[in-house]
Amino acid sequence: MSVPRTILMLVVLLGLGAYVYFVELPKAKQDTEKPTVLTFEKESVDTLTLTYPEREISLQQTAVGEWNLTAPIQAKADDTAVNNMLTTLEDEEVTRSLTPQEPTDLALYGLAQPPVVVHLVLQDGTTLPKVSVGKDTPVGFSVYVQKEGDPQLHLTRQAFRLGLTKHVKELRDKAVLPFERDSVTRIAIDTSETSIVLAKTDAGWTFEHPAPYAVDASAIQTYLSTLEGIRAEDFVEQPLLDLSAFGLDPAQLTVSLHLGEDTKRTLSVGDEKSVDAGTTQRYLKRDNGETLYLVRAGLLKDLSKSVTDFRDKAVVSIPEGKITQVVLTRQGGAGFTLSRGEENAWEIDSKSEGTLKTATLSQFVTDLRELRGFEIAADNPEDLSPYGLDDPTITLVATDETGEKLATVFLGQTTQEETEKHFAMRAGGESVFTLRDYVFSRFDKNPEDFWEKPEPETESAEETPASEHRAGADVQEELLE
Repeated sequence: MSVPRTILMLVVLLGLGAYVYFVELPKAKQDTEKPTVLTFEKESVDTLTLTYPEREISLQQTAVGEWNLTAPIQAKADDTAVNNMLTTLEDEEVTRSLTPQEPTDLALYGLAQPPVVVHLVLQDGTTLPKVSVGKDTPVGFSVYVQKEGDPQLHLTRQAFRLGLTKHVKELRDKAVLPFERDSVTRIAIDTSETSIVLAKTDAGWTFEHPAPYAVDASAIQTYLSTLEGIRAEDFVEQPLLDLSAFGLDPAQLTVSLHLGEDTKRTLSVGDEKSVDAGTTQRYLKRDNGETLYLVRAGLLKDLSKSVTDFRDKAVVSIPEGKITQVVLTRQGGAGFTLSRGEENAWEIDSKSEGTLKTATLSQFVTDLRELRGFEIAADNPEDLSPYGLDDPTITLVATDETGEKLATVFLGQTTQEETEKHFAMRAGGESVFTLRDYVFSRFDKNPEDFWEKPEPETESAEETPASEHRAGADVQEELLE
């Protein structure tokens, strides 16, 4: 092949490659990437306005991803709800575009009075074209859309309109009592009949009122978690009726949180309100605000705690590894002794046939050092017989490596109203605790419960006497005949 011809072919190939790269590839990419309704980045949005035939909602971004409602009320917005809506608007693709014949009757497409108009203004002052969302197409689950200044009509998903159709309560922050849990230093719970005050000290939580009982720290955290999780289901702005009409003057229950030294948050719980389908909600009021919140009716029960609910119900609490011996004595004198042997393995003084269940022994000791009651049955009782503790069913004594007693625990049982109940009390303690049945059963053990019984031996075919084999063969021969 001649040199000029080779050069000519190279030029043609280069030209063809350039055409594919600069013309065909961009066109193919444009065909696969459908245009979006609007082009913007949601982090750059300053204000978002949603206009409906009967109302208008305006929001402003105060920081990246954080929003406030500015109209028709001024309030904190639900950041997640607003950001999800903007993501929908940012990503929404145009599935098809139409050029209607003149003159265009926008009413045919629901665009003369659109169900919703979206207006975005960016932080640099740029105003994006308003987007009018019309009615649904007759078929295809699409909706008509038109941008300000664009005569074309576009089709998008029906879900696009649904995602932009909002009421104020859907875009409003529903957290009723926001606070930092670690900053809470005092909790006061008041009703018409009771008053409970708990305070956090350097040593932990304690009762300020009604008495200096020990406090269950996990119960405090559960209560604070309940307060954190309160969410409004609806709102009442500037109620016209007196607060007594909502059960808030006086309130059914009031919870006050002290945050640090200077901040105090108060939540007042009022009456129930009947809602559709036979359900109910409950009125709440926060601090001195004019807004009333409607929340789930069961919240009053969750917040109505007694002193007992917050009291520490630990019968004993012994550090791990401290116990080296446990002696169990039953009513009448029988019992057994567990001892920690070599390599911290637990042993029992009573031998039995089978394999010792060391894991069960270890769990028995763990259950003892972490023993907790279910309820407090009595404080400083003069008579222990109602709890079966005057002559305990089981006595447990835990000692350390020096032989010093770490704790002595009495377990009792009685029958009350044809129901068997179980109780526990520590020697020298002031309180009697109710035990759940399954907790009592963990200690209601005999030595054989800690041994795995051997499997019963079965006769193998090799051990079957020859006479039995002969008899079986004779039967088979008779059957064949």
